[in-house]
Amino acid sequence: MHPRLKRCFSCGQYANILFLLFAVCAAVYYWSIRRHHVEIVPLEIAAYTIEAGGFAFMLFSLMNFWKIVRHRYIMKGAMLVYLITEIVIMILDFNADSIPFFESGSMWLNIGHSIFSGVILFTYLALEPKNTGLEVAIIVSEIIILAGMFGVVFHLHVYVTLFANSIAYVVFFSILRFLHAQERIMIDCHGDRAREVKYRSDFFDDV
Repeated sequence: MHPRLKRCFSCGQYANILFLLFAVCAAVYYWSIRRHHVEIVPLEIAAYTIEAGGFAFMLFSLMNFWKIVRHRYIMKGAMLVYLITEIVIMILDFNADSIPFFESGSMWLNIGHSIFSGVILFTYLALEPKNTGLEVAIIVSEIIILAGMFGVVFHLHVYVTLFANSIAYVVFFSILRFLHAQERIMIDCHGDRAREVKYRSDFFDDV
């Protein structure tokens, strides 16, 4: 496989680790507002800076997937749509006070966000269909993503589903890195070098 394929998985993993940190910062920020009616501006700045870093890693992962991996256009397109959607949600939430139709604690936003993320993750099956390790990684990650929908029961912020998504994708990319290191997943990439096997017979040596 392509020597830079590992970078795709690593960047995806790093992106979601940053999203995890962002979700934690956001949770503390909104808790402070609800509990003490205090906006911690430095924490808000740190949170969005961390999230921007996550988007940068996600974009880098996507660019490498487009450049390295052959075909899988549905998966690549889904990754791009996911990136754009998450950026739009961030922008809407950042300007929530001036956008009347956006409600970050909306039940339908939380449910839709979880289902949408689950569908996007399912497209990664295109990397190698019928690979048991990949299927297990997707199933485990899907369960974590859909578990994030339980946040709607408590009318929690959309960042609860983001937190669940981030955990799911960290688990998913961690398993992908393991499968790649163990050479248990084979993904055809541009520039792959086929192994040359020479067969020799000594049947005619004594003739």
